[in-house]
Amino acid sequence: MNVARTCLLGLLALPMAAQSTHFSAGGALILGLDSYKKAVNSTTGLTLNVGYDTSIYKSGIPARITFGVGSMPGKELNGLKTSLTLFQLAGDLLVQTDVKGLRGIFGLSVNSYSARFSGQESPSVFDVDHHFPFRDAKGLKGGLRLGMEYAFSPRWTGQALLQTTELAGRERYDPLIRRGGINPAWLEFGFRYRF
Repeated sequence: MNVARTCLLGLLALPMAAQSTHFSAGGALILGLDSYKKAVNSTTGLTLNVGYDTSIYKSGIPARITFGVGSMPGKELNGLKTSLTLFQLAGDLLVQTDVKGLRGIFGLSVNSYSARFSGQESPSVFDVDHHFPFRDAKGLKGGLRLGMEYAFSPRWTGQALLQTTELAGRERYDPLIRRGGINPAWLEFGFRYRF
């Protein structure tokens, strides 16, 4: 009886599934630039996000709001390891190009980082190579997004995106000298599925 009920509910849901909504989900591989490597001593990571396509109020300009999570695992250097988790809220303008299915992406983001540190820092004030690159990643950070997306079908889109965000500056009252002034930037290559 349960199997029949499940099959019947599945058949009833098919017409709704065939209709396209404004919601989408995406994932991308991160390829970090030098500023990214300065933070985690690595160049790879992963992002996942959900989005809602809309338009700018009364203008008709296509836009997308996304909420994403990024994993930025670090590699050990001099006995120290720093890894980051990113939570990001972004708003993008989607600009149609002359090429069918190809749109430009221009956006801003608000970011919150969570940092994990492992290893023992040197107690020497000037031993920068044996200190974590930053002490604190708390607070909201701004960011910029620039890229392109290409629609392979009504539901599948490929994306290439350049992102840069704030992370940590030099702290006035930090007793140790660190690299500081870290604003990670990376390239993302991924796909998006529209529901």
